[in-house]
Amino acid sequence: MKRSEIRELLKVTRQPGMISFAGGLPGPETFPVKDLEDISCQILREKGALALQYGTTEGEIAFREEIAKWLDREKATIKAENIFVTTGSQQGLDIVSKVFLDPRDTVIVEIPSYIGGLQAFCAYRAKMIGVPQDDDGMRMDLLEKLLGRLAKRGKKPKFIYVVPDFQNPSGATMSLERRKELLRLAYQYELPIVEDSPYRDLRYKGETVPAIYSLDNQKQVIALGTFSKLLAPGLRLAWIIAPVEWMDRMIVAKQSMDLCSPTYTQFIAAEYLKRGLLPRQIDNIRKVYGRKLEAMLTALETYMPKGVKWSKPEGGLFLWVKLPKKMSANELFPKAVENKVAYVVGSAFHCDGKGQNAMRLNFSYPSEQQIDEGIQRLAKMIKENM
Repeated sequence: MKRSEIRELLKVTRQPGMISFAGGLPGPETFPVKDLEDISCQILREKGALALQYGTTEGEIAFREEIAKWLDREKATIKAENIFVTTGSQQGLDIVSKVFLDPRDTVIVEIPSYIGGLQAFCAYRAKMIGVPQDDDGMRMDLLEKLLGRLAKRGKKPKFIYVVPDFQNPSGATMSLERRKELLRLAYQYELPIVEDSPYRDLRYKGETVPAIYSLDNQKQVIALGTFSKLLAPGLRLAWIIAPVEWMDRMIVAKQSMDLCSPTYTQFIAAEYLKRGLLPRQIDNIRKVYGRKLEAMLTALETYMPKGVKWSKPEGGLFLWVKLPKKMSANELFPKAVENKVAYVVGSAFHCDGKGQNAMRLNFSYPSEQQIDEGIQRLAKMIKENM
């Protein structure tokens, strides 16, 4: 097991005067505090004895039924029995790893890929093979060649891990054509797909692309969702969508972790969904983060020196910055901290140890004024070290 580079960076970002683009923290101004306060009081008054007690490992049925109703908009037939509640999406990744992986098993990931996924797979001693992506997500031509080579050697990966919507860290969204091609390859080689999509509802422009699990007709997709980015991460509520046949192993895996996810917050989230408050909440988040994304793109365009490139996502929380090939974001990080600005180094998201010339920037947490000032500081430091 290894320490999370992002969790360690958060210690640095708490220095006075520091502008942090490092963590994937939601903007606290988006938290629906008043609604949650009102619901919390109601739950304690009416269901206190149940809400403060231990619950079922798979999650409270009322909460799972409300999630199923919410997911109806994806035009996929998802029932409460297909939903398994986890204490955050990171636990979901750990459960999937615990159920599927033995030491030296192969997992296919994106390059770059979410650091929490890499961390979970590494903890179970998996061998990760990365497939590069472009603006439309993981390249299916390279994936097909890789699967063919592995098949010839008699090696079968345990699953393919993707973050298809506003990917962390790149911000890229996988196109519909590639999602269908991914499913075709998964069916051909009989491989599960793990679809991790915490940012799916955070689209600020452009057209929504169908979720991979909604396109699956052979029960080969495990999907991970969360309320950490839509309501509040402090609720610690997320879920796994999976075929019923796989649920028993996941329940057993979770029981040795925490027995059950917080019953109290499940009751709160269920009532929040029941009241129909989530669409309004998402609309508010989209407006706030949409402005912040535009502020960061404008600042990058205004201040960054030539030779620096960046992604232009249509949603999510992050964008990806590439420095000239000979520059190292790892080596520049201490200098950035001296200038009171922080980011996450790109190499943390690469299973092959590359990506030293890249960095991930978060725009959801800092204010628009901090974004402008922070990008100025970052650009000045980069220009001085070119």
